[in-house]
Amino acid sequence: MRRDEFDTHLNGLLLSAERLIPEKNLPDLPYMESAPTVHDWYDFELELWKTGEDIRQLILSDRKELNAEQADRVCKICVDIRAKRGRQSFIMLLGKKRYVSYADRIAAVLTDEDIDGHIISTLYKMGASQYIEKIKPYTDHAVAWIRNEAKRYIKKYGV
Repeated sequence: MRRDEFDTHLNGLLLSAERLIPEKNLPDLPYMESAPTVHDWYDFELELWKTGEDIRQLILSDRKELNAEQADRVCKICVDIRAKRGRQSFIMLLGKKRYVSYADRIAAVLTDEDIDGHIISTLYKMGASQYIEKIKPYTDHAVAWIRNEAKRYIKKYGV
């Protein structure tokens, strides 16, 4: 696929994602019966998450990267709390050294439980080593994979 075709397709996916985000922050849904410590997902969260994954697949299949405007749009979705857990796949899109300039923006929402583990993983992949003190508390996180991501980060970037 040519770059202009890639950009058209990617920009369409980003527009779809942006339109899925509700105008107001919605309350968490009740806990799932099958996972009593996890809130159920809104339909828009699932669609948004899938759109982020569709973008990842497009990038992989076409071996192209986000341009600056596209990366900015991805980052805006990442930090928009109204998008809830749908942001997870978008945060992972920035998990490359070339996107380290977005580290401060996503680290600013690290305390958001919907995306905290994804942020830690992405900061690690970015090579953003300046968040040791912010990530240390997550080494005792109740969720094993988040705890392990925090330990991996601290092991690599800690003193």
